[in-house]
Amino acid sequence: MSLVSLNKRKLLTTSTEEVTEDLVAEAVRLHQSQLLKGYVENEEMYMSRYDILKASKKEPWKPDNRLVINYAKYIVDTFSGYQIGVPVKVRHDNEQVTDFIDRFRKINDMEDTEFELAKMADIFGHAFLYVYQDELGQTRATYNSPVNMLLIHDNSIEEKPLFAVRYAFNDGEVTGYGQVLTAREIINATFQLGGEVTFGERSSHIYGKLPVVELIENEERQGVFESVKTLINALNKAVSEKANDVDYFADAYLKVLGVELKEGMADQIKENRIFNLWKNSADGVLPDVGFLEKPNSDTTQENLIALLKETIFTVSMVANLSDENFGNTSGTALAFKLQAMDNLAKMKDRKLQSALNRLYELVFNVPMATVPSDSWTGIKYQFTRNVPRNILEESQIVAQLSGQVSDETKLSVLSIVDSPQSELEKMANEEKNASRLSRIMAQQERLADKDLQANSQDVIANGQ
Repeated sequence: MSLVSLNKRKLLTTSTEEVTEDLVAEAVRLHQSQLLKGYVENEEMYMSRYDILKASKKEPWKPDNRLVINYAKYIVDTFSGYQIGVPVKVRHDNEQVTDFIDRFRKINDMEDTEFELAKMADIFGHAFLYVYQDELGQTRATYNSPVNMLLIHDNSIEEKPLFAVRYAFNDGEVTGYGQVLTAREIINATFQLGGEVTFGERSSHIYGKLPVVELIENEERQGVFESVKTLINALNKAVSEKANDVDYFADAYLKVLGVELKEGMADQIKENRIFNLWKNSADGVLPDVGFLEKPNSDTTQENLIALLKETIFTVSMVANLSDENFGNTSGTALAFKLQAMDNLAKMKDRKLQSALNRLYELVFNVPMATVPSDSWTGIKYQFTRNVPRNILEESQIVAQLSGQVSDETKLSVLSIVDSPQSELEKMANEEKNASRLSRIMAQQERLADKDLQANSQDVIANGQ
C-alpha cells in the first residue's frame, strides 16, 4: 500500500499521521522520480542551458550552430520585476507591531528575500520559506527551492502541511544529508540515493507550527514559462537552422560546367579569383560558372520565427517590453497591453500575501516576540507595480483626496513614499520642530523689543 500520493497539482499527500522513516523515504522517492526532472529542466532553461546545446553533433562538413534566445529568463525577470520589483509595503495600525515587523524585515533583508522567493516560484511553480533561529537567538527566514525541499500534506479537504523534508546529495555520492521538519521537532536524517532514510538526532523547536511556508505561483504549481517551453525550444531550433543556412551560402560549392580544369587550376582560380572561359567550337558547349544553391527558405523561416516570438508572449501572458511599438503606447492603450500580465500579477499578489501571513504567524508565535501572537491578522500589505510613475499625477490625486481619506491613505498613493506611517511621523516631528522654532523666534523678537525700548528710554534720560 502506498504511503504517499502525488496529484496533478504537484501536491504530496498522506493519510499517515506519524512521521516515520518509511514515509519520508517514499516521499523522497516520489520527489526524485516524478518532480525533480521538471524542476531541473526549468532551472536549466532559466540558466541558458537548453536541450539544443546538448544534442548530438552534426557531420564535420555541415554547419552546426547552436543559438539560444533565452526567453525563459526574459519572461521570469520581466514578470518578477513588474510584480514585485517595488518592495511590498507592510503596515500595521499598532505602532509597536510595526516596529517589530520593521526590525524583523531589516534583520532578514526581506525585500531581497521576497523578490528571490517570488522569482523562484516563477521558475519552478512554487518555492519555500524556511524559518529558523540563528546563533544570537534571532528569528531568521530564508528561501528554498523545490529542487531540494518538499512538503507533505494530509489528505483532508484542508490539505494541511504535515512535515517538510530538506535534503541534498553531493555530486557523485549516493549518500545525502538533510532534515525532516515537523510541527514539534527537527530530525537530522541520512538519505540513500533512491533508497532508504535513516533518522538521527532529534531536537525540538519553539514555533509551535511547521517552520516552513510554501509560496505557490498558482494552484497547479506551474512556472510562468511552463506553457511555452516547447515554443522556446522550437524558436532556438529555427534560429539555429537559419544561422546554418547563412553559413551554407557563405561556403557554397563552386560549379564549372563545359570546361575541363587542369591540375592546379582550381587553386589558381581560388587565389586569383579570375575566370578566362571561351566557347568550345568543337562541341558547341557554352561554359557555365556558378555556385550550387539549395532552395531558399528565408521567407518561411522568418515567418516561423515571427510567429513563435508572438505566440510565446501571447501564451505566457507576459508583455514583450522590448517591442519597438510598446514604447510609443500611452494611456489606456498601455493599460490594455499590460492587462494580461497585470491579471497574473494580481493572482501572484494574493498567493504571496497568503504566504507572508503564514510567515508572520510563525514569527509572532515565537516566545521571544514582543507583540501579541495574533497581531499578524492586522497586517496590511500594499503591492505596487514596477512601471514608470507620474509623480505629478499622483500628487494631484493626493490633493483631490484631501478631506476624504486619512493622511496615511493619501501618502500610500505616492510611489516615492515607502512607509506612510514613518512619513507621518517625520511630518509630525517637522511640524513640532517648526512650532518650537517659531516660539523661540517669537520669544527672541519680544526680548529684542524690550531691549530696544530700554535703550530708547536710556537715550531720552541722558538727553534730558
